[in-house]
Amino acid sequence: MWKNDLKIAWRNLLKNRVDSMINLGGLTIGFFAVFLIALYVNFSKSFDKDLPQTEQLYRVNLNSRVSGKEMDKSARTAPAMGMVFKEDLAEVEDFSRLIIMGEVIAGQDDSFVREDQIFITDEAYFEFFDINLTQGSEEGIGQPLQVYLSENISKRIFGDKDPVGQTLDINSTNFDGTVEFQVAGVYQDLPTNRHLRPELMISYATLHHFLGSEIDNSYDWLNQYTYLKLSPGVNIEETTNKLNASLQTHHGDQLNTSGTEWDVDLIAVGDIHNSLAYSGEYNQGVDGRKLTYFVWIGFFVLVMVYLNSMNIATSKAQNRSKEIGVRKVSGSSRMQLIRLFLMESYLSHFIAILIACFLIFGFGDWVNQILGLGLPIDSLQLSHYLGWILSFWVLGSFISGIYPALLLTSFSAHKTIKGESKLSFRQAFGSPLLVVQLVFCLVILAGIMTTYKQIDFMRSRDLGLELDNRIVVRSPMLFVDGSGNYQEKMKATTGALPEVQSIAAANEIPGNEIYWKTEDFHLEGKEKSGVMYSMLSVGEEYFKLFDLKILAGRQFNPIGEGEEAIINQQALAGLGLDNPEDALGKSLISGRGEARIVGVVEDYYQEAVNSPLDPIVLNYSPGDLNYYILKVNSLEEMGNLLQKIESSFQANFPQSPFEYFFLDEFFDKQYKAELQFQKLFALASLVAIFIAVMGIFGVTSQVLLSRLKEVSIRKILGASSSSILMMISKDYFYWLGACFLLGVPLAYFLFTEWLQEFPVRIEIGWWFYTLPILSILLIFFSTALVLTIRTVFVNPAKILKSE
Repeated sequence: MWKNDLKIAWRNLLKNRVDSMINLGGLTIGFFAVFLIALYVNFSKSFDKDLPQTEQLYRVNLNSRVSGKEMDKSARTAPAMGMVFKEDLAEVEDFSRLIIMGEVIAGQDDSFVREDQIFITDEAYFEFFDINLTQGSEEGIGQPLQVYLSENISKRIFGDKDPVGQTLDINSTNFDGTVEFQVAGVYQDLPTNRHLRPELMISYATLHHFLGSEIDNSYDWLNQYTYLKLSPGVNIEETTNKLNASLQTHHGDQLNTSGTEWDVDLIAVGDIHNSLAYSGEYNQGVDGRKLTYFVWIGFFVLVMVYLNSMNIATSKAQNRSKEIGVRKVSGSSRMQLIRLFLMESYLSHFIAILIACFLIFGFGDWVNQILGLGLPIDSLQLSHYLGWILSFWVLGSFISGIYPALLLTSFSAHKTIKGESKLSFRQAFGSPLLVVQLVFCLVILAGIMTTYKQIDFMRSRDLGLELDNRIVVRSPMLFVDGSGNYQEKMKATTGALPEVQSIAAANEIPGNEIYWKTEDFHLEGKEKSGVMYSMLSVGEEYFKLFDLKILAGRQFNPIGEGEEAIINQQALAGLGLDNPEDALGKSLISGRGEARIVGVVEDYYQEAVNSPLDPIVLNYSPGDLNYYILKVNSLEEMGNLLQKIESSFQANFPQSPFEYFFLDEFFDKQYKAELQFQKLFALASLVAIFIAVMGIFGVTSQVLLSRLKEVSIRKILGASSSSILMMISKDYFYWLGACFLLGVPLAYFLFTEWLQEFPVRIEIGWWFYTLPILSILLIFFSTALVLTIRTVFVNPAKILKSE
């Protein structure tokens, strides 16, 4: 029985090739887009969800305010918090601390690596984040100068040798040189779906070795992440209130003295990757709200796919009415006929899903790179999603096939054989389904235009500094080339090339967050204000190279190191000063000493324009820094220029690899989430347009088929082709009018809400209403009018003869 139904369904697909190709094309492209969006959303939501105790793990975040004004929402906290919270709250079973080390050079003999995923961790971190040792033991984590390596780093440095017990030299600016560590263990490489993926982990006792154990009682050094393991089933809101009460008990007096307000909140570890609410994140995640938008995009596309499939099925109803009548007279029950039509739906969906899976999982890596989704290869394995795809096929085929099946089998047998049963357009719900398709298409088209304009607006906004024609070269590896004043050497060699206008060094470049943050700065004779300052070390030519505007004072005097400071306007306000001239000559006090303010620079965007402007304190450093920025005359002859720069670099630092990138392209990477959103929206737009065209084709064909006889009679009675064309086309305007009345307000509401997420954003103008409407009109009439004109000019004799 099922085998016979399958044969009939297959023959019907082959018999009606045009309708079948249209249906399969819409289904395949729609499923491809939906599967791709589902893979991206599923991967983004999987971060840290597979940890054994993930429901109990939370990270503490610190919110600071001054005079009621929010200054910062940071993922970084003070060392004392974890220990105090565990002592005060029974709900806190354990805590873990992790400290950012920044970029280091690690190696032994002639084998070394440059790595920035290196952290100082404690014993609890191994349990919290499921660190599985393959060699060594956890005992070393409680001893100073011990380091653990991922399998990847171990192989790169030690090859096939056993690294446990071996020495490893780590060079870091935090150590002011090179420190010898002992390898205590090797752990399995961490999965890609972790919000932090350390490649090297230094024992927390090393911090005590350098700074003393009293650092654990500090509330001033805000450069670590604090994780809590809470008791199962605790109320998070009540626990947060208790944490803040504990914070006030231990640090409230100091906060009141400085006029600063602090409070903490908790975020589940499994939600960290999908939140952009906090500054100080080491690895940028994605905006969870955008994932919700992606889900809705996928839903809209899926609805359009099913509507298109239903429209095409109902458009074939009149052609199959006599077939249904003959089958009923021959003894077929309605249930048998429904089963037959559902079989056709299941078959067409199976073929479409098969092709879509082949495109996704066969060419997934290529699609991944084109769209910049960042999906790991192991997430593109078909075997991981077979159950999900099977459920999707069974349910989706039934949803899109049941209504046409019920409709097509509702005809009276004797009327259909006589040709008296005509499926009316209203009965088929063709026009409402088409209107819904057009509404979704309009919303998606409005979305791609809005996202394009918003991203273009952010990328073209004045940053307060110049990024064009700037090449960034990574600092030579101190581990192999020694340590010293590389700035002078780089300036005298690479900087002396005729194509290089100027060269400057910096610890961080525009496009990177400045990770060294402190509230320690204050003016001599005044208390700390509680403002969180970013601290940036730069070389002599930094301000000139970036064309930064000095509002008052001067640039650094390169004679001394750390004796002078230049601040931006945000830092000026944080210090309680109004005019740039008022800051000049004043002493800026911190735990590191005293520096005289010699200049005030105009605010500029260190990070993307959708990030807040931070108070920045810049100090001069003549020693080696992480990056060297070269301002060149032009990038036109890029091959020759890079060859000259590389030759100069290799001649002076023969053992260090030449690593470079273009600063404007690097800065643009901050808009990765927005660009991903735009690309997926563009993909959805193409799919929506294609499916809309298919829907217009199907519904219009149905309408015209039902009016062929009427058109022929009117032409014989003398009606002109233009009058018939207007008569038929007026229905189109009703559909389009309904589309615009529903679609424009819906699109406006959705994308006005989306734009509210950006601190700097475009204003919705005439283009938002005009361009999508014009696009829909073009899509509709380029499809519908072609079919209509072909029907109007058909020879009426052929139609009436066939009747």
